[in-house]
Amino acid sequence: MDSRKRRPFIRSFLFSVGAVFFFFGFIEAILRFTGYEPEFSYKSYAIPSWMEELDPAVLEKYQRFVAHQGFVNEDVYAYQPDLLYGYRLKPNISITVRNYSSAFVVDKLPPWTIVSDTAGFRVPLENQVKTTAIDRTLYVLGDSSSFGWGVNYEKTYSSLLVEQLNAINSSVRFKLRNLSQPGFTSFQGKLLGQELKEVKKGDWVILSFGLNDSSPSNQTDSHQFELRNSLVGKTGWSMRQVLLFRWMKTWLVGLPEPPPIQNIDIGKRVPVNQYRKNFESLIEQVRNKGAKPVWVSICNFAEYQDTARQTAGDKKIPFFNFPSALEPFLPIVHDRFPDQFVTYFEAYGEEIENDPMLVFLFPDRCHPNEIGHGLMAEVLFKFFKREIL
Repeated sequence: MDSRKRRPFIRSFLFSVGAVFFFFGFIEAILRFTGYEPEFSYKSYAIPSWMEELDPAVLEKYQRFVAHQGFVNEDVYAYQPDLLYGYRLKPNISITVRNYSSAFVVDKLPPWTIVSDTAGFRVPLENQVKTTAIDRTLYVLGDSSSFGWGVNYEKTYSSLLVEQLNAINSSVRFKLRNLSQPGFTSFQGKLLGQELKEVKKGDWVILSFGLNDSSPSNQTDSHQFELRNSLVGKTGWSMRQVLLFRWMKTWLVGLPEPPPIQNIDIGKRVPVNQYRKNFESLIEQVRNKGAKPVWVSICNFAEYQDTARQTAGDKKIPFFNFPSALEPFLPIVHDRFPDQFVTYFEAYGEEIENDPMLVFLFPDRCHPNEIGHGLMAEVLFKFFKREIL
């Protein structure tokens, strides 16, 4: 083919390629502009596609939860894939969650709202007015319990704690920076340490991980991180972030039925020995910046709770264990929190009589409800008051 004939062919080829890229790029732009969220079908349920980033064992556990409860909790739509952490809270969102707990109370519990900042961390429903200079910051690195799953930001224990501290001392003012993310482990907590760039002397950092570390998993969090951040892993991850690709993929497959539960321990997201090392690393990260660490253990059991307690003792940092620390408040809860007590009593019915700890907890017997957060703030306030004044 001579050069005169070759030029029109090349132009036609390039035009065709460009038209294809323009077409698919246009569809991608539309999907992003409309806020499209790809979903996979599982039985009669639709599960957001970002959950594909989860370890198969973790995803299977969630599928069983959905099948048992009969609904997909609305708060799962507040998250997106993330190369560093696997997933995290979407930036600049505001979502009100109505169905989020056990099936027998799904229509009886009050809704709660998640609002995030530009970095993808939870913030108050309304911007706080700054009237005085801020001297210190209370940082919180934790999982869903410290995130405040099930309650509004202003009712979380850390928000209430800062409010109480600022009410007693006008010379020392605190602000709150809650970096907690639901489902995170101590390994992801170490990664969150990089968000502590502004930590300074005089600040406090609450650390709170445990239950997710002990969750069954095919691969450890650290191994998944290495795979995700390898050359091949990054390439695959980048492809999965193309909405058009994720949309087309949902046409082809749904989520498979979880295999039968076996009595074989397939491993943990964070083995207990690594949990201790992560704990120690977090403490050193905080202390190297001149800040003071506090360990708040929430919904942490067996050897992981024992390891947290022992490590806190070895490192000589304050340790609080919830919800057991709230049991002494049981006789006075109905007087201290009358409105909330009625709300939860009406929701739980006889269940609350069989298990009085539901006064503080959601039906999963793990996450603190609004009363639980309020009492946790009181317990922590007594400690901080002694340390600060």
